[in-house]
Amino acid sequence: MRKFIGLLLILALTSSARGQTAYSYRYWFDNNLATLQVGAANGETAIDIDISTLTKGSVHALHLQGLDARNKWSAVRTQYFFIAKEADTKSTTARYWYDDDETTVKLTPTVNGLIDLDISHLNVGTHAVHYQTFNAAGDASPVRTQYFFIAKEADTENVTARYWYDNDETTVKVAPTVNGLIDLDISHLNIGTHAVHYQTFNTEGEASPVRTQYFFMNELQLSTLSCQIWIDDNEEDAQTYALTNEDIVIEAEDLSYGIHKLHVALYDGNGQWLAQGSTTFVVTAPTVTITLSSYGEDTFSYNYDLDFSQTNDIRAYIASGYYPQTGYVLLTRVLEVPAGTGIVVKGEEGTYKVPYGESSAYYLNLLVGNIEPMTVEPTEGEYVNLYLTNGDNGYGFYPVTTSFTMNANKARLQLPARIMGGESYVKIAYEEDADAVHAAIGTTTDDSVYDLSGRKIDKPQKGINIIRYSDGTSRKVLR
Repeated sequence: MRKFIGLLLILALTSSARGQTAYSYRYWFDNNLATLQVGAANGETAIDIDISTLTKGSVHALHLQGLDARNKWSAVRTQYFFIAKEADTKSTTARYWYDDDETTVKLTPTVNGLIDLDISHLNVGTHAVHYQTFNAAGDASPVRTQYFFIAKEADTENVTARYWYDNDETTVKVAPTVNGLIDLDISHLNIGTHAVHYQTFNTEGEASPVRTQYFFMNELQLSTLSCQIWIDDNEEDAQTYALTNEDIVIEAEDLSYGIHKLHVALYDGNGQWLAQGSTTFVVTAPTVTITLSSYGEDTFSYNYDLDFSQTNDIRAYIASGYYPQTGYVLLTRVLEVPAGTGIVVKGEEGTYKVPYGESSAYYLNLLVGNIEPMTVEPTEGEYVNLYLTNGDNGYGFYPVTTSFTMNANKARLQLPARIMGGESYVKIAYEEDADAVHAAIGTTTDDSVYDLSGRKIDKPQKGINIIRYSDGTSRKVLR
């Protein structure tokens, strides 16, 4: 059972009871004596008030009396309060104001979602109370609104009321009164001028005259609010949005991948700051799907930068050099792949997801990528085109002999025709496999230079070579 711990000073409540200390008390809600509760004070200055049966999202009144040692009751003391919606019951503080007039704003602590209200300055007629709650971290709830009607003084002792709108008695509703306050449901009304007609009834069932109050229904409170939204520390780039029932869409195309913080500041119709909150969100990198066949190698190109730094199961290579004396093309591993770059991808057979990246890298690369399907000719100007396949001499790059259509997102190797000679295919040497290549060369008693195939070179040319030393060690050099 939810309770309101009311810090109600019994001595203050019994000041009219000739200064005597209260020995017992009684309280009831909303002029409804059926809710009457009686208890013993026992010298305490605070009592528990049970509000579990009261309607949430409505204005209520608590009436309290203290009984002194002479068996005299104090004058009835009344306190108005508002029970917040369930979502706001964990709040620690609230602010409220009336009728779009923020000069009436007041700050007050909340107790289990209860907000004390001061309505002493309001006139007879229709009013709206707007409230906003704050948790211990300072995060604000949305602004919530409750409409009510203050009846004429002659009606304040009545306990029930009936009301309807615009001479349409099909809208009639019966509601309890709270010291002359009547909660109003206006959710079905259109924007424009309306009349609310009400009639109150006392405990004997006697009715007051029908009374009428005209009011203007404007846009819901959202329309009077706006917000500023910015991301991370870029408050100078904050964008202002009117709050409507439509979603606010924030573009995140230019954000880097990773964790970001979204900040929202809320303002009223006069541009006054109401509240501010923040939340984090993650921009995840989209991915491209790459499928490798049983060969475990293929060419690839794409129209976005790709990031292979976290994809060890599939690796990317550019063709960094070709050595005509051995017929090898050297493939060097890269982690960043700029858009449109031709690469060789290597891994086990399967399907892989490679994330987009942000690359400013530039490579001297003998592979040429094609994003769309294209016709590949045997030669292009001074260059010979080669494609990766498993041919007569094993897996490698083979010259194009007749024009064919290469699929989208593939790459071809281009080599100068003058250095190709009559080679039937180009062998592949992966940079990280250099040690295995070196081991196949054997040892020698002098400091000689060998090519990648293990053939001794008397006059080393510019390119990749292996130096074998007399102690059996070796290293790869570029000359």
